[in-house]
Amino acid sequence: MTGGIARAAAGDVAKLDAIAARVMADYLGVRPGETVLVVVDTVTHPAIGTSLTRAAGSVGGDPVLATIAPRDHSGSEPPPAVAAAMASADVVLCAASRSLYHTRAKAEAQRAGARGVFNAPSRLEAWTIGAMTADFAAIRRQAERLADEFRRTSTVRITSPAGTDLVASIAGREPKAWLTGICRNPGEVSAYPGGEVSLPPVEGTSNGTIVWETVASDIGRIVKPVIIEVRAGRAVEVRGGREADVLRRILAEVVDADNIAEIGIGLNPAARISDEITESKKALGTVHLALGDSANEYGGLVECDVHLDGLVHRPSVHFDDRLVVDAGRHTYI
Repeated sequence: MTGGIARAAAGDVAKLDAIAARVMADYLGVRPGETVLVVVDTVTHPAIGTSLTRAAGSVGGDPVLATIAPRDHSGSEPPPAVAAAMASADVVLCAASRSLYHTRAKAEAQRAGARGVFNAPSRLEAWTIGAMTADFAAIRRQAERLADEFRRTSTVRITSPAGTDLVASIAGREPKAWLTGICRNPGEVSAYPGGEVSLPPVEGTSNGTIVWETVASDIGRIVKPVIIEVRAGRAVEVRGGREADVLRRILAEVVDADNIAEIGIGLNPAARISDEITESKKALGTVHLALGDSANEYGGLVECDVHLDGLVHRPSVHFDDRLVVDAGRHTYI
């Protein structure tokens, strides 16, 4: 082994191989002869692509590994050749450093019948410890109960000790991401680590204040909280420190990046909160609120070139008049 693989301890690679085998055989149910596309970028630890393709081949799949340049933002499109490969594959797993979930390429692949995961960790340790080691089937059972709570709700209110206080309509919106990474049927898509239920609020109905804490997409670690004032479904003011400056630049450069795009509730008890949003937003006891794209088979109407998640700690969440999360504690179970 050379490069990054050589630097990975043998024990870490063994753990990665075990998780990859579970993903391909159990969570994605790869069958003999199926085409399995694994997408990484040049930032992804090289052992990840190697292990995933090896695991797909071991259960009879026909794996293809595609390496792309890192995208400018989470939600930016992959190269056209990779988008076409996604749409022609039976199973897709993307472990790039920028999420490919909220993209037209994902939506087209989903409509073509591909199943799989369009955002997964790019760091080796995120596969071998923490959220990826959790039992996604057990989390799925809780996710299904939470999804049912979403379905019978018209209005959501999220508050937090840091100052988040957001109200939005979700009437008629179908919850997403509750598959927790178990995608065994055509067109089923999810993200890794498994562990959230989310949906896009109805356009134009979100009002109040969002406070991103700890970590956000394309920003990384947050030292000074990012305060986002929301009116009629749009971010109208951003305050804070350096991190707020980064967000303001994105909002100025990307059309519709100010759209309130997602309300997500984390469910994974093994998830660690760090400077990487992919795992952090799955942590049990957190909420993530996103800006930008809400379309592309996600259920919303705003198509945008970015999708930016930010973390909220110790949230309280009301579904209509029902308190379903109380300072991070889930009450509906």
